[in-house]
Amino acid sequence: MFLRAVKLSSFGGLVSSAFISKTKQDSCNIKLDTADNVLGSCNVKLETINDIGRPEFSGLNVMETAGPEYSDLNCSDKSEKQDCDNETKTEEATEKVDFTADFELSEAEVIRPNEQGRQQAQAEKLKAAIAKARDLCWCKMYESGTPGMIVAISVNGKQVWQHGFGYSDLENKLLAGTGCVMRIASISKPLTMAVLAKLWEEGKVDLDSPVTKYVPDWPKKLVGEKEVDITLRQLCCHMSGVRHYMRKKEDEETEEFDMRHERFLKEVFATTDESIELFKDDKLLSAPGEKFNYTSHGFTLLAKVIENVTGQPFDKYMEDQFASLGLHNTYLDQASPIIYNRSKYYIRDKHHRLRNAPYVDNSYKWAGGGFLSNVGDLVKFGNAMLYSYQQKNGVSVQTRPPAPPPPVKLPDVVPESPHAKTEEAQPAKTEEAQPEIPKSPETLLPKIEEIPPEDPDNPETEDLKSNPKTKNIDYLATLTDVVYQPGPYANVNKSPTPPIRYLPGYLKSSTMAELWRPQAGANLKWGGDDLVYGLGWAVRQRKKYYGFCLDQQHYVAHTGGGIGASSVLLVAPQPPQEGSRLPQGVVVAILCNMQGVGGLNKLAAEIGKAFHGFDQEKPVKVQKVYQC
Repeated sequence: MFLRAVKLSSFGGLVSSAFISKTKQDSCNIKLDTADNVLGSCNVKLETINDIGRPEFSGLNVMETAGPEYSDLNCSDKSEKQDCDNETKTEEATEKVDFTADFELSEAEVIRPNEQGRQQAQAEKLKAAIAKARDLCWCKMYESGTPGMIVAISVNGKQVWQHGFGYSDLENKLLAGTGCVMRIASISKPLTMAVLAKLWEEGKVDLDSPVTKYVPDWPKKLVGEKEVDITLRQLCCHMSGVRHYMRKKEDEETEEFDMRHERFLKEVFATTDESIELFKDDKLLSAPGEKFNYTSHGFTLLAKVIENVTGQPFDKYMEDQFASLGLHNTYLDQASPIIYNRSKYYIRDKHHRLRNAPYVDNSYKWAGGGFLSNVGDLVKFGNAMLYSYQQKNGVSVQTRPPAPPPPVKLPDVVPESPHAKTEEAQPAKTEEAQPEIPKSPETLLPKIEEIPPEDPDNPETEDLKSNPKTKNIDYLATLTDVVYQPGPYANVNKSPTPPIRYLPGYLKSSTMAELWRPQAGANLKWGGDDLVYGLGWAVRQRKKYYGFCLDQQHYVAHTGGGIGASSVLLVAPQPPQEGSRLPQGVVVAILCNMQGVGGLNKLAAEIGKAFHGFDQEKPVKVQKVYQC
């Protein structure tokens, strides 16, 4: 006889049971002592095995105690009846123990080790990137002295971090929240360019046509004694020669933020024609296509083109386009409407003291710098442009699903079942042999047994009165193309992952490629980087000529500088990987409620570089912090 002690755990407790099997031996004498039962647990200890030689057990008595006492198992000579009873009790105890041992498995998420390690590595990389971005923003705030700054970052179409620094209203001690609405200034140009490009796709405008084709009232321009034409493309890339806020002879006399500057206009311009009156009779700064001259008035002229093509006022048409783009927190910069979460604006005087920004009206430059927005809408717009740029196939990358197979037509004569053949085997010998109907191994041919009608005199149909009518289907043909899946963790014969279906972008990929293509001669510098202006966007081209040397990543961006506000929107595309979801890239948006904050383009580029290469399939928790 041998004893085996098994320790089982179920539902948070420890259950101890002893399985005793009996073998015929000459004699045995077993003394089994059990240890203390503490908190529902029982430990069984086997001390000695003595007196082996008896033919079989004579008795088994188990004394159960509820507490820290011992239970003894004594073997003594009993009758055969008691042996049978003890065996029965032992079997019942064994069955009871087996029943108790059935415990449920915890429903834990099963993750492959490699996948779990990759996700953990990406989470650590995200944490480090956020810490670096926060430090860069604090350094820029201390350097520039801006009272408030809002930052939002999106990676591969998912917003991974947004943060509010400082105050949006110093006088009322309101912290800068991530939903704070500010002036975006010249970031209005990419928005206007997207709407104009949509009309170009529809064939309503031609970028290489002269402006006079769409604005007949535009006066003829002379450079020297030669009459020149300005095209829409030249207006989009600031190569038209149309002035900015200063006239040709005022460049050296007037500072950019002088109070006599056109930036500080307070009059309300009801129509686009009134805005064009500001500059339409002024001389060109250079011949069209000859030199890069940044201009916001040139986009006001594009607004007039959009008006004449669509037949709607520019401000009303842009509000409709904001709704189409899903930019629900983007508005016209008007002083009278109530706009929630609108920030106050600040400037620094010559002694670097903080002052409230003077009141201005931006209705004269809606298209070039007259919109309000928040970082959430700017990131969404950046992702919309990035998605349009990378969505090559227009409608969908998934091919149409195969058409369902045509229904199988059953033959007029259904083959008989094996049961029917055995019943009619004898009479079938005398009759002529019936031709066999060939069976198609690829077609499922069910045989529907006919149910006899109910007959009160027929005992075989008595059960039809109470039971519902059912049809028994006997499959005679061999099943084909069967997908066998033995269990939830089996990868055998599983269907491949269905391809990702994509909606079309706001613009076509070819259109976005044209907008982000550098235009010849449109060179500029923002934040120390050598950029080339495209159509409504500034482009930094990829540069990498030598190993372990300069590696300049490609991005497109646009900064904004208005009265009491500074901003930047940067989009850094990444090459889409096979099987990855679009868009692929980093989008950074930064808003400040103080004018003249320099270096925002460089700041956005550094933040985007910190998040370069980050990829996490699961959605991350966006950190919304309101910190002074």
